[in-house]
Amino acid sequence: MSTVNTQHNRQFSWFEPARRKATEYESYTLGQQSYPDQWLDVNWPLHFDDGREPFTSDVTAVRSTSWATFRDPDKTMNRPYVARSYREQHSLEVSIHEALEDEIGSHMNPVWRDKVLGKYYAAWPFVEYAQFMSLAYAVREVMVDTLTYALTFQSADKIRHQQDIVHLIFGLQNKVPGYSDDAARPAWLNSEELMPTREVIENIVASNDWAEIVLVLGLVFEPLVGELFKTEFVAQNAAKNGDAVSPMILANVRRDSKRHQRLVRDLSDHLTKDEQFGSSNKGTIEGWLDKWTPMCKKAAHAMQPIFEIEGIEVVSFQASIDRVVSGQRTLLGELGLDYKG
Repeated sequence: MSTVNTQHNRQFSWFEPARRKATEYESYTLGQQSYPDQWLDVNWPLHFDDGREPFTSDVTAVRSTSWATFRDPDKTMNRPYVARSYREQHSLEVSIHEALEDEIGSHMNPVWRDKVLGKYYAAWPFVEYAQFMSLAYAVREVMVDTLTYALTFQSADKIRHQQDIVHLIFGLQNKVPGYSDDAARPAWLNSEELMPTREVIENIVASNDWAEIVLVLGLVFEPLVGELFKTEFVAQNAAKNGDAVSPMILANVRRDSKRHQRLVRDLSDHLTKDEQFGSSNKGTIEGWLDKWTPMCKKAAHAMQPIFEIEGIEVVSFQASIDRVVSGQRTLLGELGLDYKG
């Protein structure tokens, strides 16, 4: 602990600020987790039944000279996060309710309403929940409090996105006689359009490496599969088919996704630019890219029949897939990452 004396007060700092003065974010976030190599002089007071330590660095293949120097680029803290989320969710709830009260659901293209929203979009909560579970595991294993908090907020976002879709489906069921999402679960389990997505997301859930989970979701799955379905397909084409409601949901999703990507960018930079481990970390991350990018491209290409559902008006699948592939390649190039895909 260092003590800094000023003329009229004394300030204590138990960490090294990123800049000259500690920010409010650092003061409320750093030091919330203690480890034997930092602030915990008595070693681990608790262990698993088999003697394992509660936290170990070998739960990921990447290494950091000092995890304690990592900072969330958005400096997200609990109180402002909760306040912002409440405002956004309340506004969204009111907007959806008013839109459905104005009989927007009845004026939608019925094919879009039934086959897109009631089947494929209604299946997307499975994807959001799987990401939540994956990130919740990462929250448990990560070795720095700043990432613990940031990933907690990101996992909470995934649950909110899931609930927003369910809210939309319930609203349509209340307003459109006979409306149903009964086709969603079978589509998630058995349709050729979504089975490759399910395969990817189930493999991510099964991963035991928290950094692999976070980086693969942020650098591969969301830029390719998530961007193609949520932005290129649903958001871009909703208005063409009389759907004014789902773009409201996806506007919030895109704001959150940008924040998630800023976090992943900084995490990637933190690892690949580490003085001691940067080279080996870069090789590890590029190995993950080589492994997961082909799987996610396969999942994205499998969605082509969704773009070709008869009776809906959409932009071409080829233009959409070209944009997401180019976008992911640009993202990786900006981070100095190479891959064989």
